[in-house]
Amino acid sequence: MFADAHAFSAPFQVCIVGAGPVGLAVALELCRLQIRTLLIDAGAKRARRPHPNEASFDVCEGQNHGGDRETLGTGLGGTSVRWGGKCVEFDDIDFAKRNYVGDGNWPISHGELSPFYERARAILGCDADLDEPAAIEAPGFFRSLERWTRVRDTAAANGKELHSSPYLTIVLNTRVHSIGFDPVAGTVRKLGVSCMGHFHFISAQHFILACGGRGNARLLLNLQAEFPELFSGNEGPLGRFYMGHLAGEIAQVQFSSSGQARSYRFYKSANGTFVRGRFQPVAQLQSELGISNIAMWPQNRDIATAVPGDTTSSLGYVLKNMNSNSENRRRTEQSIAPHLWNLARNPLKSISSAVNLFHKRVLLHEPHLFVPDPYHLYRLRYHAEQVPNRESRVFLSQVRDRDRSLKLDVSFSYSTQDYQSTVLAHQALDLWLARQGVGRLVFMGEPQDLERLVAMQAKDGYHQIGVTRMSANRRNGVVNADCRVHDIANLFVAGSSVFVTSGQANPTLPAVAMAVRLAHHIRGSLSSVVPATKLRPRPAGILPPPSDIAQGLHD
Repeated sequence: MFADAHAFSAPFQVCIVGAGPVGLAVALELCRLQIRTLLIDAGAKRARRPHPNEASFDVCEGQNHGGDRETLGTGLGGTSVRWGGKCVEFDDIDFAKRNYVGDGNWPISHGELSPFYERARAILGCDADLDEPAAIEAPGFFRSLERWTRVRDTAAANGKELHSSPYLTIVLNTRVHSIGFDPVAGTVRKLGVSCMGHFHFISAQHFILACGGRGNARLLLNLQAEFPELFSGNEGPLGRFYMGHLAGEIAQVQFSSSGQARSYRFYKSANGTFVRGRFQPVAQLQSELGISNIAMWPQNRDIATAVPGDTTSSLGYVLKNMNSNSENRRRTEQSIAPHLWNLARNPLKSISSAVNLFHKRVLLHEPHLFVPDPYHLYRLRYHAEQVPNRESRVFLSQVRDRDRSLKLDVSFSYSTQDYQSTVLAHQALDLWLARQGVGRLVFMGEPQDLERLVAMQAKDGYHQIGVTRMSANRRNGVVNADCRVHDIANLFVAGSSVFVTSGQANPTLPAVAMAVRLAHHIRGSLSSVVPATKLRPRPAGILPPPSDIAQGLHD
């Protein structure tokens, strides 16, 4: 049920901070397990982008990183209200020790996460069909599958349960100011929050941070400013190993036949989930070549150029550019003219294309329109793993936000290895396509220019992986194998920020599966809270929390 700040006085077993897909997932699963749960979020029922004055960090010029408005969403459902809806599992090799992927040692195996994918898919609305064909293995590369959610907004997809569960209380417009850590007991006693202009304190047996990678790290870094011995100190792992993915295009794929191309188009499964095939290197090839994990798939050619007779692409281009602003209108009118002429010359075909577009995008809700090319030539999109890098990080700035919490500075960077690996994977795919008689790649530049092309397109900040990474000990990570903070007995972190490697997968499905796994662990741990490391607070007067909060935390 939804409530206001009066609910904070009720006895809760678990309090979750953040109502995005991960926070919702752990809340829904805890309620299924009959755990009294409080879910809070800084936003409202309708999720939105942060306002400029709410920015938690500033992006330095030249960094391959999106800003807050691009990469965050506050409110019920979080960024799921505008994400693509792509759901992909991790691979076994992502959890394996790989000598060519430094600092990438998980304390768990993929087999410990895999049982929770089914429930995660149900929460996200992308269930796998029993009659769905399995991924097709072949030497070198295999055809892996990615699924897409039927309802992208996770809150809307689970709206009935969110409103009706007797074990769940949701309070929105609630911002966390501070974490009331007891260094003697090694536990969190309460959270200091503001709701509708008033300060409150929330008590619970367990607390879970699920407010995005940077949000999780920021709360913990502010806590570390008060208790500097936490998380192995300032040079410890907190905020480090900041990862995302590399995405872009450096080649086109030309299939040998329309039948080969058809294997990689969208199709709709029996339960309504859209599925697409992708090229992915098998684990053996990745190890032999020393390349990171990567997936590649065909997309439509650039539809900006009108092709005589291709009315579907022309119609799509016209519709896409109908709402151009006045500044771009003249340029848009010039680019649209050849497409309008193409449609006018083929009236019957244009009508057929309009009906087809309406059917695919409005009735079927196909994620992306795929237009068959007469020459079987398509752009080849990639989504590649970023290698863990300790110096890619977030850390506290000296600037405070409107709530007096320290903001973040971001130092996000890719490595030469990331670029080289992406190029090498494409070159290996080109050889494999030729040997298998499937087709060939047409590269967008000379071999010596491809790494630079990868680097030009590399940008993230959306996936926020690794800044509170999982590890077997507190020297190498922030949380243990159960997502519990090493130094704090009743504080947990949920989301892709606990991942040790980024893999080729969009992180949403694995993060939700990890959240479901966390809920089951918490059910078993509620009976006892074992004290963690006892720490000394920073001397008074050095970076204190706001005075009106600090007093309440020590009541």
